Amino acid sequence: MKIDLAGNPLELLPQRAVWWPAARSLVVADVHLGKDQVFRRAGIAIPSSVLEAELAALDGLLQKRPADRLIVLGDWVHAPPTDGEAWPAAISAWRARHAQLAIELVLGNHDRDLAPRLSEWRIEGHQDPIKINGLELNHEVVYEHPVAGMSGHLHPVAWLRSGRERLRLPAFARSGDHLILPAFGRFTGGFDGLDRAYWSLYAVAGERVVDLADRAVGRERGRRS
Repeated sequence: MKIDLAGNPLELLPQRAVWWPAARSLVVADVHLGKDQVFRRAGIAIPSSVLEAELAALDGLLQKRPADRLIVLGDWVHAPPTDGEAWPAAISAWRARHAQLAIELVLGNHDRDLAPRLSEWRIEGHQDPIKINGLELNHEVVYEHPVAGMSGHLHPVAWLRSGRERLRLPAFARSGDHLILPAFGRFTGGFDGLDRAYWSLYAVAGERVVDLADRAVGRERGRRS
């Protein structure tokens, strides 16, 4: 699905990412790598395949678009690794496979104390928002008064109803010229409390991104016909 933010043509991808062709950049948010390991530290049995699946999803995304740069809107990891954990090496191996790709990270609340690892992974970390062509790229936005740009943090979700069934889907959320991305990480929660009077939702439904405002208009026309 194609949209325009402050004069910047963008494409919302069903891989929970944004393709920004003019900047030859892919934008994602809230990857939360290593979250499975954090659960295992607490004694909760989570399979290590979670990390492998997230890195494979990044591989698949990078195969879809010829990006020179990956911009991460915060929370690249769920928590900094501790000594003896193997998952940072898996990220290093993934990074080596994408050696020509520039990666920039707007530091999120889960990225504290990550500086030594960012150097190892050749990721440029930003404490302040990244500003490109009139768009401000943040981790978190004051969503009552959003600036033109993109952010993450909230993990927006949408509900689709069919009869008595309800389906919960990750979603992009837009208000004016601001776009909140869904969490790229699959092992995350979601937020469905955005005020629909101000925010439009684009749900990720399989291999499509669906404008729920258009869907609602279609239902209303169907009732009137």
